[in-house]
Amino acid sequence: MLERKERVERRDARERRQLILQKASELFAEHGVENVSMRQIAREAGVGQGTLYRSYAHKGELCLDLIEEQCIRNHEKMAGYLKENNNESLRVRLEVILEYHLISLQENSHVLAAIQAPTSEERQNVTFHTLHYELVHSVIHGLFQEYIETGGEKQLDPVYMADSIMATLRPDVYLFHRQHRNYSAEEIRSKLFQIYIDPIFGGHSDPQ
Repeated sequence: MLERKERVERRDARERRQLILQKASELFAEHGVENVSMRQIAREAGVGQGTLYRSYAHKGELCLDLIEEQCIRNHEKMAGYLKENNNESLRVRLEVILEYHLISLQENSHVLAAIQAPTSEERQNVTFHTLHYELVHSVIHGLFQEYIETGGEKQLDPVYMADSIMATLRPDVYLFHRQHRNYSAEEIRSKLFQIYIDPIFGGHSDPQ
């Protein structure tokens, strides 16, 4: 009986955590991370502030958990695509993976940028040395490594190429290009491919 009660409590805790993250994500998207308080999140999720603070000491921790959840799902999406489409050309697979990353970045850049901001509680270095960075980097690196191993004509360093793409797509840089340079998401995609894809593979090819 005690074991069953513990399982129910664990399930309730998981469901409560998912609800908190869902409501936080909705509030952040509507109002901006900096304009949402922990009190608002607790109220929208229907939990007490004490319950919320037992799970997350501050908003920065909640943001990191939210990003980790989303980046794991995005990585699973990338891995699933690559597994099911290993007969596609390397160029197409690389373009699709970058498309997935751009979509995820568009959806989550406001949260990532807020965590990196100097005023963030316990500011986190999200760009490097995190699950978010390493998961995406590993996929991009693997595709460039395949290019080398299958006799690609261009000399390149797969690790450096993956790092360069990730640096170009830093959340704060992405937001700067969208909000201050007024580039559309499609324009950013096109320029990214012009810099990192076309010079290697030549010409232009849109993912199917």
